[in-house]
Amino acid sequence: VYIRDTGIGIDADELPHIFERFYKADKARGRRGSGLGLAIVKHIIDAHGGKIWVESTVGGGSTVTFNLPIAPKT
Repeated sequence: VYIRDTGIGIDADELPHIFERFYKADKARGRRGSGLGLAIVKHIIDAHGGKIWVESTVGGGSTVTFNLPIAPKT
């Protein structure tokens, strides 16, 4: 499954950190958001044996992709 946007994108230096708790890549937004959303999503995907990753180009938007196994993790 993937979700793609056409927003401002994420700088390559920021990408390794976006799944960390309380990390906010877009400092321009000030204090909006807690920085927990993607960390929670990654935790859920990992718990089910899946993978999640982001590809992004500054000025060209971002694509968040995840996959889950067909059989549940045992």
